[in-house]
Amino acid sequence: MIKRINWLLICIIVLGCILRLINIDKPEGLWNDEYVSWFVASTPFGKGFWQAILKQCHMPLYYFYLKPFSNYNDIILRLSSVLPSVLAIPVIYLTGKEHSKRTGFIAASITAVLSFLVYYAQEVRFYSLLFLFASLLLLFTLKLLKDTTRFNTAGYIISGTLLVLTHVLGFIYLFFNTVYIIYKKKNLSAKILIPATILGVIIVFFGINILTMSPASQWWGKFSYTNILFLFSDFLSPILTNNINAPTVFFYSKNLLFIILITIPTLIGLYGIFTGAKKQKGLAVISLFTLLVMSILALGGKIVFITKYSIEILPAIILLISIGLEKKTIWAGIFIFFHLFSVFTPFYTAKLSRPEGNKLLGDIINIVKPDKILYTYYEPDRFLRYIDNNYPALYISKINRFEYINKPSAILDNMKKGERISVVFLDSVSFVPENLIQKSEKMNIPEMFITFSKIKWDLIKTLNNDYKDFDIQKNGYWTVITATKVK
Repeated sequence: MIKRINWLLICIIVLGCILRLINIDKPEGLWNDEYVSWFVASTPFGKGFWQAILKQCHMPLYYFYLKPFSNYNDIILRLSSVLPSVLAIPVIYLTGKEHSKRTGFIAASITAVLSFLVYYAQEVRFYSLLFLFASLLLLFTLKLLKDTTRFNTAGYIISGTLLVLTHVLGFIYLFFNTVYIIYKKKNLSAKILIPATILGVIIVFFGINILTMSPASQWWGKFSYTNILFLFSDFLSPILTNNINAPTVFFYSKNLLFIILITIPTLIGLYGIFTGAKKQKGLAVISLFTLLVMSILALGGKIVFITKYSIEILPAIILLISIGLEKKTIWAGIFIFFHLFSVFTPFYTAKLSRPEGNKLLGDIINIVKPDKILYTYYEPDRFLRYIDNNYPALYISKINRFEYINKPSAILDNMKKGERISVVFLDSVSFVPENLIQKSEKMNIPEMFITFSKIKWDLIKTLNNDYKDFDIQKNGYWTVITATKVK
Protein backbone atom coordinates (compact mmCIF):
# COMPACT_ATOMS: atom_id res chain seq x y z
CA MET A 1 0.00 0.00 0.00
CA ILE A 2 2.80 2.42 0.92
CA LYS A 3 4.64 1.77 -2.37
CA ARG A 4 1.44 2.23 -4.39
CA ILE A 5 0.70 5.54 -2.64
CA ASN A 6 4.24 6.77 -3.16
CA TRP A 7 4.15 5.89 -6.85
CA LEU A 8 0.85 7.69 -7.30
CA LEU A 9 2.27 10.81 -5.69
CA ILE A 10 5.41 10.55 -7.83
CA CYS A 11 3.27 10.33 -10.97
CA ILE A 12 1.36 13.45 -9.92
CA ILE A 13 4.64 15.30 -9.29
CA VAL A 14 6.03 14.20 -12.68
CA LEU A 15 2.84 15.38 -14.38
CA GLY A 16 3.13 18.74 -12.67
CA CYS A 17 6.76 19.02 -13.73
CA ILE A 18 5.96 18.21 -17.38
CA LEU A 19 3.18 20.81 -17.51
CA ARG A 20 5.54 23.44 -16.11
CA LEU A 21 8.17 22.68 -18.77
CA ILE A 22 5.80 22.96 -21.75
CA ASN A 23 6.51 26.21 -23.65
CA ILE A 24 8.99 27.37 -21.01
CA ASP A 25 11.21 28.98 -23.67
CA LYS A 26 9.40 32.28 -24.22
CA PRO A 27 10.24 33.91 -27.57
CA GLU A 28 9.34 37.31 -26.09
CA GLY A 29 12.13 37.13 -23.50
CA LEU A 30 11.87 38.80 -20.11
CA TRP A 31 9.19 41.44 -19.64
CA ASN A 32 9.44 44.42 -17.29
CA ASP A 33 8.87 42.78 -13.88
CA GLU A 34 11.04 39.80 -14.84
CA TYR A 35 13.80 42.15 -15.94
CA VAL A 36 13.64 43.87 -12.53
CA SER A 37 13.97 40.49 -10.80
CA TRP A 38 16.99 39.57 -12.92
CA PHE A 39 18.60 43.01 -12.66
CA VAL A 40 18.45 43.10 -8.86
CA ALA A 41 19.60 39.49 -8.45
CA SER A 42 22.47 39.92 -10.94
CA THR A 43 23.84 43.03 -9.24
CA PRO A 44 27.08 42.12 -7.36
CA PHE A 45 26.94 42.24 -3.56
CA GLY A 46 29.51 45.01 -3.31
CA LYS A 47 28.27 47.02 -6.28
CA GLY A 48 24.76 48.13 -5.45
CA PHE A 49 22.92 44.87 -4.61
CA TRP A 50 21.64 46.13 -1.27
CA GLN A 51 20.70 49.51 -2.70
CA ALA A 52 18.82 47.82 -5.55
CA ILE A 53 16.83 45.73 -3.05
CA LEU A 54 15.87 48.76 -0.98
CA LYS A 55 14.48 50.49 -4.08
CA GLN A 56 11.99 47.67 -4.67
CA CYS A 57 8.44 47.60 -3.35
CA HIS A 58 8.75 43.88 -2.56
CA MET A 59 10.59 42.03 0.19
CA PRO A 60 14.20 40.89 -0.34
CA LEU A 61 14.27 37.11 0.09
CA TYR A 62 13.44 36.26 -3.54
CA TYR A 63 16.41 38.21 -4.87
CA PHE A 64 18.77 36.15 -2.71
CA TYR A 65 17.10 32.99 -3.95
CA LEU A 66 17.39 34.06 -7.60
CA LYS A 67 21.01 35.19 -7.38
CA PRO A 68 22.64 31.78 -8.15
CA PHE A 69 20.52 31.58 -11.33
CA SER A 70 21.10 35.16 -12.47
CA ASN A 71 24.16 34.61 -14.67
CA TYR A 72 22.41 32.10 -16.92
CA ASN A 73 20.01 32.29 -19.88
CA ASP A 74 16.25 32.86 -19.77
CA ILE A 75 15.36 29.17 -19.55
CA ILE A 76 17.51 28.66 -16.45
CA LEU A 77 15.97 31.79 -14.93
CA ARG A 78 12.50 30.36 -15.52
CA LEU A 79 13.52 26.99 -14.09
CA SER A 80 14.19 28.83 -10.83
CA SER A 81 10.41 29.27 -10.61
CA VAL A 82 9.62 25.74 -11.77
CA LEU A 83 11.57 24.26 -8.85
CA PRO A 84 9.52 25.68 -5.92
CA SER A 85 6.31 25.20 -7.91
CA VAL A 86 7.01 21.46 -8.22
CA LEU A 87 8.17 21.18 -4.60
CA ALA A 88 4.82 22.64 -3.53
CA ILE A 89 2.97 19.58 -4.90
CA PRO A 90 4.13 17.12 -2.18
CA VAL A 91 3.73 19.87 0.43
CA ILE A 92 0.10 20.34 -0.59
CA TYR A 93 -0.31 16.54 -0.53
CA LEU A 94 0.88 16.46 3.10
CA THR A 95 -1.44 19.37 3.88
CA GLY A 96 -4.46 17.57 2.45
CA LYS A 97 -3.36 14.36 4.16
CA GLU A 98 -3.94 16.12 7.48
CA HIS A 99 -7.63 15.70 6.61
CA SER A 100 -7.45 12.39 4.72
CA LYS A 101 -5.26 10.58 2.17
CA ARG A 102 -7.88 11.02 -0.53
CA THR A 103 -7.97 14.76 0.15
CA GLY A 104 -4.18 14.79 -0.07
CA PHE A 105 -4.18 13.20 -3.52
CA ILE A 106 -6.94 15.47 -4.79
CA ALA A 107 -5.08 18.53 -3.49
CA ALA A 108 -1.78 17.37 -5.04
CA SER A 109 -3.48 16.67 -8.37
CA ILE A 110 -5.14 20.09 -8.45
CA THR A 111 -1.83 21.77 -7.59
CA ALA A 112 -0.07 19.83 -10.34
CA VAL A 113 -2.46 20.85 -13.12
CA LEU A 114 -3.75 24.26 -12.00
CA SER A 115 -3.17 26.60 -14.93
CA PHE A 116 -2.59 29.63 -12.71
CA LEU A 117 0.31 27.89 -10.98
CA VAL A 118 1.73 26.68 -14.30
CA TYR A 119 1.79 30.25 -15.60
CA TYR A 120 3.73 31.61 -12.64
CA ALA A 121 6.01 28.59 -12.59
CA GLN A 122 7.36 29.96 -15.89
CA GLU A 123 7.74 33.58 -14.81
CA VAL A 124 10.92 35.02 -13.31
CA ARG A 125 9.13 36.40 -10.28
CA PHE A 126 8.64 35.38 -6.66
CA TYR A 127 5.11 33.95 -6.92
CA SER A 128 6.05 30.25 -7.13
CA LEU A 129 8.35 30.63 -4.13
CA LEU A 130 5.59 32.49 -2.33
CA PHE A 131 3.10 29.70 -3.04
CA LEU A 132 5.56 27.14 -1.64
CA PHE A 133 5.98 29.11 1.60
CA ALA A 134 2.21 29.70 1.86
CA SER A 135 1.70 25.94 1.46
CA LEU A 136 4.22 25.23 4.22
CA LEU A 137 2.50 27.78 6.45
CA LEU A 138 -0.84 26.09 5.84
CA LEU A 139 0.66 22.68 6.59
CA PHE A 140 2.10 23.80 9.92
CA THR A 141 -1.06 25.73 10.77
CA LEU A 142 -3.04 22.50 10.56
CA LYS A 143 -0.37 20.54 12.42
CA LEU A 144 -0.16 23.18 15.13
CA LEU A 145 -3.90 23.16 15.64
CA LYS A 146 -3.72 19.39 16.18
CA ASP A 147 -0.54 19.17 18.23
CA THR A 148 1.40 22.06 19.79
CA THR A 149 4.84 20.45 19.57
CA ARG A 150 8.07 22.45 19.31
CA PHE A 151 8.57 21.14 15.79
CA ASN A 152 5.17 22.33 14.62
CA THR A 153 5.60 25.70 16.35
CA ALA A 154 9.04 26.16 14.79
CA GLY A 155 7.71 25.10 11.38
CA TYR A 156 4.93 27.68 11.62
CA ILE A 157 7.27 30.48 12.67
CA ILE A 158 9.88 29.67 10.00
CA SER A 159 7.37 29.30 7.16
CA GLY A 160 5.61 32.51 8.25
CA THR A 161 8.93 34.34 8.32
CA LEU A 162 9.84 33.09 4.82
CA LEU A 163 6.39 34.10 3.57
CA VAL A 164 6.64 37.69 4.82
CA LEU A 165 10.25 38.08 3.68
CA THR A 166 9.09 37.12 0.19
CA HIS A 167 6.00 39.33 -0.13
CA VAL A 168 4.88 42.15 2.13
CA LEU A 169 1.19 41.32 1.61
CA GLY A 170 1.91 37.93 3.15
CA PHE A 171 1.80 39.76 6.46
CA ILE A 172 -1.98 40.13 6.09
CA TYR A 173 -2.48 36.40 5.64
CA LEU A 174 0.01 35.56 8.40
CA PHE A 175 -1.72 37.99 10.76
CA PHE A 176 -5.13 36.35 10.39
CA ASN A 177 -3.56 32.89 10.63
CA THR A 178 -1.87 33.88 13.87
CA VAL A 179 -5.04 35.41 15.33
CA TYR A 180 -6.93 32.23 14.53
CA ILE A 181 -4.27 29.98 16.09
CA ILE A 182 -4.09 32.11 19.23
CA TYR A 183 -7.89 31.97 19.45
CA LYS A 184 -7.82 28.19 19.17
CA LYS A 185 -4.60 27.60 21.15
CA LYS A 186 -4.30 30.32 23.77
CA ASN A 187 -1.22 28.74 25.33
CA LEU A 188 0.75 29.61 22.17
CA SER A 189 0.20 33.35 22.40
CA ALA A 190 3.69 34.34 23.58
CA LYS A 191 5.48 31.92 21.26
CA ILE A 192 3.66 33.26 18.21
CA LEU A 193 3.37 36.95 19.10
CA ILE A 194 7.09 37.51 19.74
CA PRO A 195 8.18 36.31 16.24
CA ALA A 196 5.28 38.27 14.75
CA THR A 197 6.58 41.45 16.43
CA ILE A 198 10.07 40.81 15.06
CA LEU A 199 8.62 40.39 11.56
CA GLY A 200 6.80 43.69 11.92
CA VAL A 201 10.09 45.43 12.77
CA ILE A 202 11.73 43.86 9.71
CA ILE A 203 8.94 45.13 7.46
CA VAL A 204 9.27 48.66 8.83
CA PHE A 205 13.08 48.49 8.45
CA PHE A 206 12.81 47.81 4.75
CA GLY A 207 10.32 50.66 4.45
CA ILE A 208 7.86 48.77 2.32
CA ASN A 209 4.98 47.85 4.57
CA ILE A 210 1.51 48.08 3.15
CA LEU A 211 0.62 51.25 5.01
CA THR A 212 3.41 53.29 3.39
CA MET A 213 3.45 51.86 -0.11
CA SER A 214 3.46 54.70 -2.62
CA PRO A 215 0.19 54.98 -4.56
CA ALA A 216 2.28 56.37 -7.43
CA SER A 217 3.64 52.89 -8.04
CA GLN A 218 0.11 51.62 -8.51
CA TRP A 219 -1.05 54.20 -11.06
CA TRP A 220 -1.99 51.71 -13.75
CA GLY A 221 -4.85 49.79 -12.10
CA LYS A 222 -8.36 50.56 -10.86
CA PHE A 223 -10.40 48.38 -8.51
CA SER A 224 -13.80 47.09 -9.62
CA TYR A 225 -16.14 44.23 -8.77
CA THR A 226 -14.78 42.28 -11.76
CA ASN A 227 -11.43 42.00 -9.94
CA ILE A 228 -13.14 39.71 -7.42
CA LEU A 229 -14.86 37.67 -10.13
CA PHE A 230 -11.66 37.22 -12.08
CA LEU A 231 -9.69 36.35 -8.97
CA PHE A 232 -11.73 33.17 -8.62
CA SER A 233 -11.76 32.39 -12.35
CA ASP A 234 -7.97 32.94 -12.47
CA PHE A 235 -7.46 30.59 -9.54
CA LEU A 236 -9.97 27.95 -10.61
CA SER A 237 -10.22 27.95 -14.41
CA PRO A 238 -7.61 27.58 -17.17
CA ILE A 239 -8.26 31.20 -18.23
CA LEU A 240 -5.91 33.83 -16.77
CA THR A 241 -7.48 37.30 -17.02
CA ASN A 242 -6.71 39.53 -14.04
CA ASN A 243 -2.95 39.63 -14.58
CA ILE A 244 -2.84 43.41 -15.04
CA ASN A 245 -6.26 45.00 -15.44
CA ALA A 246 -9.56 43.16 -15.38
CA PRO A 247 -12.05 43.78 -18.21
CA THR A 248 -15.28 45.52 -17.24
CA VAL A 249 -17.40 42.45 -18.05
CA PHE A 250 -16.89 38.83 -17.05
CA PHE A 251 -17.64 37.18 -20.40
CA TYR A 252 -15.38 39.46 -22.42
CA SER A 253 -15.06 36.82 -25.15
CA LYS A 254 -17.98 35.26 -27.03
CA ASN A 255 -15.93 32.21 -28.01
CA LEU A 256 -17.88 29.14 -26.86
CA LEU A 257 -14.76 27.19 -25.84
CA PHE A 258 -13.56 30.19 -23.83
CA ILE A 259 -16.91 30.44 -22.03
CA ILE A 260 -16.87 26.71 -21.21
CA LEU A 261 -13.28 26.81 -19.93
CA ILE A 262 -13.84 29.84 -17.72
CA THR A 263 -17.26 28.78 -16.39
CA ILE A 264 -17.40 25.04 -15.61
CA PRO A 265 -14.12 24.68 -13.66
CA THR A 266 -14.86 27.92 -11.76
CA LEU A 267 -18.32 26.68 -10.74
CA ILE A 268 -16.94 23.28 -9.68
CA GLY A 269 -14.19 25.01 -7.71
CA LEU A 270 -16.63 27.37 -6.00
CA TYR A 271 -18.86 24.43 -5.07
CA GLY A 272 -15.82 22.72 -3.55
CA ILE A 273 -14.86 25.87 -1.63
CA PHE A 274 -18.32 26.36 -0.12
CA THR A 275 -18.67 22.67 0.72
CA GLY A 276 -15.16 22.47 2.19
CA ALA A 277 -15.70 25.66 4.18
CA LYS A 278 -18.37 23.87 6.22
CA LYS A 279 -15.66 21.51 7.50
CA GLN A 280 -12.82 24.06 7.66
CA LYS A 281 -14.52 27.29 8.70
CA GLY A 282 -11.30 28.73 10.12
CA LEU A 283 -9.38 28.58 6.83
CA ALA A 284 -12.35 30.01 4.96
CA VAL A 285 -12.61 32.95 7.38
CA ILE A 286 -8.84 33.59 7.20
CA SER A 287 -8.97 33.68 3.39
CA LEU A 288 -12.07 35.86 3.39
CA PHE A 289 -10.59 38.43 5.77
CA THR A 290 -7.34 38.51 3.79
CA LEU A 291 -9.30 39.30 0.61
CA LEU A 292 -11.36 41.90 2.47
CA VAL A 293 -8.27 43.77 3.66
CA MET A 294 -6.74 43.62 0.17
CA SER A 295 -9.95 45.02 -1.29
CA ILE A 296 -9.90 47.90 1.18
CA LEU A 297 -6.27 48.65 0.33
CA ALA A 298 -7.09 48.53 -3.39
CA LEU A 299 -10.01 50.91 -2.92
CA GLY A 300 -7.64 53.22 -1.04
CA GLY A 301 -5.14 53.19 -3.90
CA LYS A 302 -2.41 51.39 -1.93
CA ILE A 303 -2.27 48.28 -4.12
CA VAL A 304 -3.63 47.04 -7.42
CA PHE A 305 -6.03 44.15 -6.87
CA ILE A 306 -4.65 41.51 -9.21
CA THR A 307 -4.84 37.76 -8.67
CA LYS A 308 -1.15 37.07 -8.19
CA TYR A 309 -1.02 39.38 -5.13
CA SER A 310 -3.51 37.02 -3.45
CA ILE A 311 -1.53 33.84 -4.07
CA GLU A 312 -0.96 33.39 -0.32
CA ILE A 313 -4.55 32.19 0.09
CA LEU A 314 -4.42 29.77 -2.88
CA PRO A 315 -3.14 26.76 -0.84
CA ALA A 316 -6.10 27.23 1.52
CA ILE A 317 -8.49 27.47 -1.44
CA ILE A 318 -7.03 24.27 -2.95
CA LEU A 319 -7.45 22.51 0.39
CA LEU A 320 -11.06 23.70 0.75
CA ILE A 321 -11.86 22.48 -2.78
CA SER A 322 -10.21 19.12 -2.08
CA ILE A 323 -12.14 18.66 1.16
CA GLY A 324 -15.36 19.74 -0.53
CA LEU A 325 -14.85 17.33 -3.45
CA GLU A 326 -13.49 14.45 -1.35
CA LYS A 327 -16.73 12.52 -1.78
CA LYS A 328 -17.35 13.98 -5.24
CA THR A 329 -14.33 12.47 -7.00
CA ILE A 330 -16.09 12.62 -10.37
CA TRP A 331 -16.38 16.39 -10.02
CA ALA A 332 -12.75 16.59 -8.95
CA GLY A 333 -11.85 14.54 -12.03
CA ILE A 334 -13.83 16.87 -14.30
CA PHE A 335 -12.11 19.89 -12.72
CA ILE A 336 -8.68 18.34 -13.34
CA PHE A 337 -9.69 17.22 -16.86
CA PHE A 338 -10.54 20.78 -17.92
CA HIS A 339 -7.11 22.00 -16.89
CA LEU A 340 -5.41 19.15 -18.74
CA PHE A 341 -7.65 19.64 -21.80
CA SER A 342 -6.76 23.34 -21.92
CA VAL A 343 -3.16 22.37 -22.74
CA PHE A 344 -4.37 21.62 -26.27
CA THR A 345 -6.29 24.89 -26.66
CA PRO A 346 -5.01 28.36 -27.64
CA PHE A 347 -6.18 29.66 -24.25
CA TYR A 348 -3.65 27.62 -22.23
CA THR A 349 -1.73 29.87 -19.87
CA ALA A 350 1.70 28.52 -20.89
CA LYS A 351 0.92 29.64 -24.45
CA LEU A 352 0.04 33.21 -23.51
CA SER A 353 2.35 35.72 -25.12
CA ARG A 354 4.15 38.47 -23.23
CA PRO A 355 3.69 41.33 -25.72
CA GLU A 356 5.88 43.66 -23.65
CA GLY A 357 8.77 41.18 -23.70
CA ASN A 358 12.13 42.89 -24.09
CA LYS A 359 13.37 40.41 -26.69
CA LEU A 360 10.62 41.49 -29.10
CA LEU A 361 12.19 44.94 -29.22
CA GLY A 362 15.70 43.50 -29.36
CA ASP A 363 14.76 41.49 -32.45
CA ILE A 364 13.63 44.68 -34.23
CA ILE A 365 16.80 46.59 -33.34
CA ASN A 366 18.99 43.72 -34.51
CA ILE A 367 17.29 43.97 -37.92
CA VAL A 368 17.25 47.75 -38.47
CA LYS A 369 20.76 48.40 -37.04
CA PRO A 370 20.45 52.17 -36.40
CA ASP A 371 23.21 54.64 -35.56
CA LYS A 372 21.36 55.66 -32.38
CA ILE A 373 18.29 54.62 -30.42
CA LEU A 374 15.77 56.82 -28.61
CA TYR A 375 13.83 54.86 -25.99
CA THR A 376 10.58 56.15 -24.54
CA TYR A 377 9.16 54.96 -21.21
CA TYR A 378 11.99 52.53 -20.34
CA GLU A 379 15.73 53.12 -19.98
CA PRO A 380 18.17 51.41 -22.41
CA ASP A 381 19.79 48.97 -19.96
CA ARG A 382 16.91 46.51 -19.85
CA PHE A 383 17.25 45.69 -23.56
CA LEU A 384 21.01 45.10 -23.75
CA ARG A 385 20.43 41.44 -22.93
CA TYR A 386 18.85 40.97 -26.37
CA ILE A 387 20.58 43.56 -28.60
CA ASP A 388 23.68 42.48 -30.51
CA ASN A 389 25.45 45.87 -30.43
CA ASN A 390 25.69 48.54 -27.74
CA TYR A 391 24.21 51.37 -29.81
CA PRO A 392 24.45 54.97 -28.50
CA ALA A 393 21.15 55.57 -26.72
CA LEU A 394 18.91 58.40 -25.59
CA TYR A 395 15.82 58.03 -23.45
CA ILE A 396 12.73 59.75 -22.10
CA SER A 397 11.64 57.50 -19.27
CA LYS A 398 9.33 57.49 -16.29
CA ILE A 399 12.18 59.07 -14.32
CA ASN A 400 13.03 62.07 -16.53
CA ARG A 401 9.74 62.51 -18.41
CA PHE A 402 8.92 65.93 -16.96
CA GLU A 403 12.18 67.37 -18.33
CA TYR A 404 10.86 66.81 -21.85
CA ILE A 405 7.10 67.08 -21.43
CA ASN A 406 6.87 70.56 -23.01
CA LYS A 407 9.23 69.80 -25.93
CA PRO A 408 10.13 66.09 -26.26
CA SER A 409 11.79 66.69 -29.64
CA ALA A 410 14.57 68.64 -27.89
CA ILE A 411 16.22 65.33 -27.11
CA LEU A 412 16.96 64.99 -30.86
CA ASP A 413 18.66 68.39 -31.19
CA ASN A 414 22.17 66.87 -31.33
CA MET A 415 21.36 64.44 -34.13
CA LYS A 416 23.64 64.98 -37.14
CA LYS A 417 22.58 65.08 -40.76
CA GLY A 418 22.71 61.59 -42.25
CA GLU A 419 22.46 59.80 -38.89
CA ARG A 420 19.83 57.10 -38.63
CA ILE A 421 17.85 56.80 -35.43
CA SER A 422 15.32 54.27 -34.13
CA VAL A 423 12.61 55.76 -31.90
CA VAL A 424 11.01 53.19 -29.61
CA PHE A 425 7.40 53.43 -28.40
CA LEU A 426 5.61 51.13 -25.97
CA ASP A 427 2.09 51.00 -27.42
CA SER A 428 0.44 49.81 -24.20
CA VAL A 429 1.49 53.09 -22.57
CA SER A 430 1.41 55.62 -25.45
CA PHE A 431 -1.99 54.60 -26.82
CA VAL A 432 -4.05 57.81 -26.38
CA PRO A 433 -4.98 59.26 -29.83
CA GLU A 434 -3.62 62.74 -30.51
CA ASN A 435 -7.09 64.26 -30.79
CA LEU A 436 -8.08 62.97 -27.35
CA ILE A 437 -5.05 64.10 -25.35
CA GLN A 438 -6.64 67.44 -24.41
CA LYS A 439 -9.80 65.63 -23.29
CA SER A 440 -7.96 62.84 -21.44
CA GLU A 441 -8.22 64.42 -17.99
CA LYS A 442 -12.00 64.44 -18.25
CA MET A 443 -11.82 60.80 -19.37
CA ASN A 444 -9.93 59.88 -16.16
CA ILE A 445 -6.91 58.51 -18.03
CA PRO A 446 -3.78 58.14 -15.79
CA GLU A 447 -1.08 60.78 -16.19
CA MET A 448 1.56 58.31 -17.40
CA PHE A 449 -0.56 57.31 -20.39
CA ILE A 450 -1.25 60.94 -21.26
CA THR A 451 2.38 61.99 -20.92
CA PHE A 452 3.89 59.29 -23.10
CA SER A 453 1.15 59.59 -25.68
CA LYS A 454 1.91 63.31 -25.92
CA ILE A 455 5.64 62.56 -26.19
CA LYS A 456 4.94 60.04 -28.94
CA TRP A 457 2.94 62.42 -31.12
CA ASP A 458 5.44 65.24 -30.68
CA LEU A 459 8.32 63.01 -31.73
CA ILE A 460 6.39 61.69 -34.73
CA LYS A 461 5.81 65.29 -35.91
CA THR A 462 9.53 66.02 -35.65
CA LEU A 463 10.41 62.87 -37.58
CA ASN A 464 7.96 63.79 -40.33
CA ASN A 465 9.49 67.27 -40.64
CA ASP A 466 13.23 66.57 -40.33
CA TYR A 467 13.75 62.93 -41.34
CA LYS A 468 13.33 60.63 -44.33
CA ASP A 469 13.61 56.95 -45.36
CA PHE A 470 11.14 55.72 -42.76
CA ASP A 471 11.06 52.12 -41.60
CA ILE A 472 8.21 51.23 -39.22
CA GLN A 473 8.45 47.91 -37.36
CA LYS A 474 5.92 46.46 -34.89
CA ASN A 475 6.36 43.48 -32.60
CA GLY A 476 4.02 42.79 -29.68
CA TYR A 477 3.38 46.09 -27.91
CA TRP A 478 6.50 47.67 -29.43
CA THR A 479 6.60 50.12 -32.34
CA VAL A 480 9.96 51.26 -33.71
CA ILE A 481 10.21 54.10 -36.22
CA THR A 482 13.62 54.28 -37.88
CA ALA A 483 14.53 57.31 -40.02
CA THR A 484 17.50 59.35 -41.36
CA LYS A 485 18.11 62.96 -40.37
CA VAL A 486 17.97 65.36 -43.34
CA LYS A 487 17.75 68.80 -41.68
